[in-house]
Amino acid sequence: MQKHHLYEEMMHCYRESPVLNRVRMSRRCYSLLQHARITPSNLHHFYRTYRLPKNEFFPLFLTIRREYLAERERKQAKRREDIRRIVRTLPEHVLGFIKYLGYLENHYNYAGLHPLWQSKLFPASKKAARKYTEYTQLQWIELFRRHLLSLERRYRRFDEVTGKRLLACFVLECTPQSVPPIWPKRSQVTRSYRRLSLLHHPDRGGDSRLFIQLKRARDTLIG
Repeated sequence: MQKHHLYEEMMHCYRESPVLNRVRMSRRCYSLLQHARITPSNLHHFYRTYRLPKNEFFPLFLTIRREYLAERERKQAKRREDIRRIVRTLPEHVLGFIKYLGYLENHYNYAGLHPLWQSKLFPASKKAARKYTEYTQLQWIELFRRHLLSLERRYRRFDEVTGKRLLACFVLECTPQSVPPIWPKRSQVTRSYRRLSLLHHPDRGGDSRLFIQLKRARDTLIG
């Protein structure tokens, strides 16, 4: 706010008013000012309600504050869009599973929200989003495993078996298409396992740890 061209004029009004310097505001009054919720046409009601002096400081402050909040919102909207743009570059099966986990938490959350997804899974900054682009498949498996454990601890209706089966679905790239999940058929699991095991078999230069994860996922889903 200090960079605004009206800032010095506003502070001059404050410094030159002994009455204004002695004002003690209620929490409600302070909140209205901070959120710039008072329109110019309602200023006289604001003065009377909170017993404030009619001073040019208040309209100046509200003008500066509105422009500051609007600019901050524009920056936040751009940051959110930049994060979404980076996230959209993730592998398709990873991006699909991230979206699915958001819908899944909506189902188990009584308010239809996804607080764990928002705070622990979806990146809150461009730096975190860029870090996701460097993740290996094993790192994604571990991240999703921890997230599913968090869901299990948070929601009583979400059990350990469901979490393990969902992680297996991610490993085999056969994410359910419904919430609550309808598990893939045995034939789909087998096809996915064969395709991915050829890609990741140690004899073909694949990672043995990922190959083990594929076998565990297949056994989890079809026994």
